[in-house]
Amino acid sequence: MKRFWNAFCMCYSMFTALPCPYRPWDEDARDMMLVCLPLVGALLGLLWAVLAALGRLILVPTLNAALVAALPWLLTGFIHLDGYMDTCDAILSWRPLEQRLRILKDVHTGAFAVVGLGLLMMFSYASTVTMAWDDLRPLLFIPVISRCGSAICVLTLKPIGHSEYAKTEGKSGQRVAVAVIWLIAVAACWIWLGRPVIIPVVQTLAYGLAMLWGYRTLKGVSGDLAGFALTVSECAALMALANLHLWFEGGFV
Repeated sequence: MKRFWNAFCMCYSMFTALPCPYRPWDEDARDMMLVCLPLVGALLGLLWAVLAALGRLILVPTLNAALVAALPWLLTGFIHLDGYMDTCDAILSWRPLEQRLRILKDVHTGAFAVVGLGLLMMFSYASTVTMAWDDLRPLLFIPVISRCGSAICVLTLKPIGHSEYAKTEGKSGQRVAVAVIWLIAVAACWIWLGRPVIIPVVQTLAYGLAMLWGYRTLKGVSGDLAGFALTVSECAALMALANLHLWFEGGFV
């Protein structure tokens, strides 16, 4: 139990910008960090929903929409957004593989990263400013689903040589544990919310397509690519949430 708790705290302190009074580093628990990633996502989802509800009470709708769109990046210290921008520079360069991998490691920001960030911010804000604010519960599940995707992909796919996950060996038990967490999240969304279960379905599809594109382009998975797919999937989930009324009340579903 202590090993699992250490793994959770390590994952929490590494992948969020939130204060963590207990910050152990236990090499024996390192291989469990990815299993804890969706659980960290559950905590982020709770904070996202609570802060969105608070913002609804004290902010005008447009400012609250901006807050809700930015919270996933603020709560994580922009770590996944950084991976998104690095990956945009690499995969949109259409260079030979060796050059794409060099661009991925480059600390400088290129034009494709700026354009990609602009599109992401535009679609995220357009989604939050038009969504119905009578139910914020779907926000609880979005970070869980995205982090289940990242954990499964890092544990399953071949890593890029320079990736920090190059020495990570996914165990079948870890993959099963993450898959079970994903199933529990989707089932809970279906039982508790009903029709909005389409949001994790859309999000999972978006994550898979983003990861497939990046994986085929870079010939491997890395932390940056996982952050790219995570960020794209969360934006897709917000877009799905914004369109729920159109899809269901407009007769499309």
